[in-house]
Amino acid sequence: MAGYGDDHPPPVRTGKVNAVSASDLNFSIAMPVGAWHSLLPEALASLTTHEIPVETAFLDASGDPRVARAADASGLSFAYRRAGPDAGQSAAIAEGWRETGGGILGWLNADDLLVDGALDLAAAAFAADPELDVFYGDTVIIDAQGRDLGRHGQVADIGPLLRRSNIISQPSCFARRRTVEAIGGIDETLRFTMDWDLWVRLYEAGAKFQRTQAVLSRVYWGPETKTASLSVDRLGEMVRIVRRHAGPWSAAKTVMAAIGHGLLEHPRRRSVQ
Repeated sequence: MAGYGDDHPPPVRTGKVNAVSASDLNFSIAMPVGAWHSLLPEALASLTTHEIPVETAFLDASGDPRVARAADASGLSFAYRRAGPDAGQSAAIAEGWRETGGGILGWLNADDLLVDGALDLAAAAFAADPELDVFYGDTVIIDAQGRDLGRHGQVADIGPLLRRSNIISQPSCFARRRTVEAIGGIDETLRFTMDWDLWVRLYEAGAKFQRTQAVLSRVYWGPETKTASLSVDRLGEMVRIVRRHAGPWSAAKTVMAAIGHGLLEHPRRRSVQ
């Protein structure tokens, strides 16, 4: 996921462009952008290949004119657009959701691409089961040139393993607004694991999950992404999540697994770029 910088111009708020009434089957997709990424135009284009109504919130904290130009050139009618500094990625996601009215929530980073029809497939699942709270699918990992590197190997069926490992791919996951709001929304204090924390809290609250093995997104994993980071802050967030829900021994094993994954997998990805 694209990173967040520290130097930004004063915020410029265009606010809500259109007042769209909330619908249980409309999507609110937040797109927080902390830095320019070459895949951003494709990420924006991936929001145009769906039949279901989508309210997109574009939250540009980059201060990079290339980001604004890509948004302008996308042809998207943003339900909400903001340029300027924010309190971080999680806060930007929460802002985007607050400023849109769709009944199904999700977010894309600047290097996340939805596959054609992904939102339509998700909408059909929610329409078929009014009690469904969370729908998620598989993800293909790509390099900086958009070449496929294989499927995300950690995605798995919902179950207690979620307390110890993030088995849900963020851009391929969508949740009902009412359920997310009932547990207090996204944790705006988290920098790295806000997605996993949200899934675990939904799971612990008894939310109903459904998985499809269809690929719903394509995601860039590179050495500069947050997903690849082995920073103390990221590992600390992981420890807190696992310790809270599965105990200290599981937390230690999760950290060791994350370090091993980072050391083994990301050098391999760099070698093919």
